[in-house]
Amino acid sequence: MAVACRRLAQFSDFGFSKSFTFISSLRSFSQMAKSNGRRFYDASAITSGLEGQGVPTKQAQAISAGITEVLEEVQESLMERTEMLQESTETKFKAEVQRSQMQLQREIEKLRNDMEKNNRELRLARLAIDRAEIAFKAQVLTTERVIGFYCLGTIFTVCGVAFLEFLSRK
Repeated sequence: MAVACRRLAQFSDFGFSKSFTFISSLRSFSQMAKSNGRRFYDASAITSGLEGQGVPTKQAQAISAGITEVLEEVQESLMERTEMLQESTETKFKAEVQRSQMQLQREIEKLRNDMEKNNRELRLARLAIDRAEIAFKAQVLTTERVIGFYCLGTIFTVCGVAFLEFLSRK
């Protein structure tokens, strides 16, 4: 933009830089460009417009050439800025993706460690349950034997008492 102001100041010798109609006519000459790289202004239209306002042909051509040069520089500058912004955005996006990937990898590793810990705890719990089951079965067998001995002792005692009573009645 500073370049455009300097160029416009060069043409102030012609007496047109402060003219409102001149500035407004310049605005009307700039049109949006198609994205195929063509110019978005018409140098001959600028020259014709200036000649139509009473500017001599050579001066109109000089002004048109200056404006064309400024507009080309501005267009190039805008393209460079656009590319720089695009590269900056792309770099930021890549960095964000990389941060997200690293964070995701940390989370995956954390989950993997938690799963391994839970599996170890589950294995230990299963082993404890198996040991408790074995101990319980052993206790049940011992209790069955004790009850069996008690029942046999009771039967022998009852039989012995009955036999002694039978002998004592005779």
